[in-house]
Amino acid sequence: MRKKETGKIKIWAFPKGRAITTHSFVLHKCNNTKGVQTRRSIPNVPSHNPIVGILVLFLFFFAQIGTAQQEVQFSQYNFNYFAINPAMAGSKSCLQFALGYRKQWMNLKGAPATGFGSFTTALTPKRRSVNGTKHGIGMYVENDVIGPFARTSINLAYAYHFPMGRDITASVGIFAGIHQLKFDATKVTLNNSYDPLVSGSQNTLIVPDFSPGIFLKNKDWFAGYSIKQLAKNKWKVAGTKDTRSRWHHYLVGGKRFDAGKINLVPSAMLKYVWVTTPSLDLNLMVEFSKDFSVGIGWRNQDQIGAMFKLRFAKYLTLGYSFDYTTSSIRYGSSNTHELILVISACSHDRSTIYDCPIFN
Repeated sequence: MRKKETGKIKIWAFPKGRAITTHSFVLHKCNNTKGVQTRRSIPNVPSHNPIVGILVLFLFFFAQIGTAQQEVQFSQYNFNYFAINPAMAGSKSCLQFALGYRKQWMNLKGAPATGFGSFTTALTPKRRSVNGTKHGIGMYVENDVIGPFARTSINLAYAYHFPMGRDITASVGIFAGIHQLKFDATKVTLNNSYDPLVSGSQNTLIVPDFSPGIFLKNKDWFAGYSIKQLAKNKWKVAGTKDTRSRWHHYLVGGKRFDAGKINLVPSAMLKYVWVTTPSLDLNLMVEFSKDFSVGIGWRNQDQIGAMFKLRFAKYLTLGYSFDYTTSSIRYGSSNTHELILVISACSHDRSTIYDCPIFN
């Protein structure tokens, strides 16, 4: 047996074939905290010993000192922007439903898998607003699983939309909901199956959360800013120091450029969490028509990818992205797939006039 140290995290690596006992998996709510939970970006995961690799993966996700985001990341952030910013609720006048699934690092046991569903609509007033304002509501549900850990989030959204000037509309919104954090001990193989720290098949913690956001749009450009995990909830992973949520800042912007028979839509999303390296996503979509577009994406920490978006069957829009992993974790896994389906109560607009690029 040998000891490895990664930052402030001590990892005990056992020779191949030896059992591993670990104690750091039970969630408790707590009152004091100095640590940061980690997720997503993992510097070096051993690929020769899968047991050790899984242990390292879990430790990096839930250790007390972290360098990565706690929230889910999406490659198609423009197509799924409501998941990030509640100010998008009611941006389109008709009812819209969205379903999506993201499988990260295929073939790596315990790797993140995320499913979500949402709806959003504008509230129709009895009298038409004379100043162009409107209200929007929505709901976003997400289930994120990483090995024996799972987080289910249910958020209600409200947004207020108002004109800012000629052809510019602004909106402010908020998510309010709960997170359910769960640990399933049946998915962990222990040397001592009666370990008191992980006894019982499940341990669950429910915490409230709030996430505000603002959004600006024009027919050719958009910009938005939002904060997730505003409540900064505190909990404890047994065997470690106290842990808490951190504010996640999201800054998004993009613009459409007319290139003759096609349109080019570059966009960027900057994500930042205190004491972490900022994550930058850069996407470039090529619009061949209002019904079909393709694009490429790059993330500074982990991936390059390709994506497409297709409108069909009058009320449906399908988006898909394939991410090629560029970090060292690619040696122990395959790549990432993301699929999103949007169902609209309104038929697709067949006019030649383009809407804000985040909607098309």
